[in-house]
Amino acid sequence: MIVGVDSGLEYLIDAKMHVDLAIGDFDSIRKEYVAHLSEYVDEIIKLPTEKNMTDLAYAIDYLYNNFAYQSIEIYGGIGGRIDHLFANVNLLKRFQISFRDDQHQIFVLKKGKHNIENYYKYISFFAIEDVFELNIKGFKYELDDYLLSTSDSVCVSNEGGGVVEFSKGRLMVVCSNEK
Repeated sequence: MIVGVDSGLEYLIDAKMHVDLAIGDFDSIRKEYVAHLSEYVDEIIKLPTEKNMTDLAYAIDYLYNNFAYQSIEIYGGIGGRIDHLFANVNLLKRFQISFRDDQHQIFVLKKGKHNIENYYKYISFFAIEDVFELNIKGFKYELDDYLLSTSDSVCVSNEGGGVVEFSKGRLMVVCSNEK
């Protein structure tokens, strides 16, 4: 299912992609696109401009409450306004989602053993909750049995791929290229 959220609809329409659902208050999309949304979109949910959540937060909540999704991948949501980036990182804490754009991919891992194939130049790891017994193997910089706290930056700018394993906590993974 392809869902366009507010200004993200412009990219989908320009790419001539079929859009199943459009969600937003449509305050950041150009008026000429809004005027013709019904030509490109099967269903439209118009949100009020004044609300207590972002358009993306509403869209993710709507999808999880109305469909049986295991995960959602979001294209965009990384650049632009820094306040929206922080709001989107908070969404990573609540939902099984990932973000992707031309230069980045961001996702969260739960405890366990994870094989990671990194197709980007850099890969960084951040604790969303304290991460216990963190082992990073096969990457350029390895760690053994490390306690990664939420205020720790020791796992920034690693390289390559490998295995990440930990016994408790949640780990945000940020893959990125240089522009």
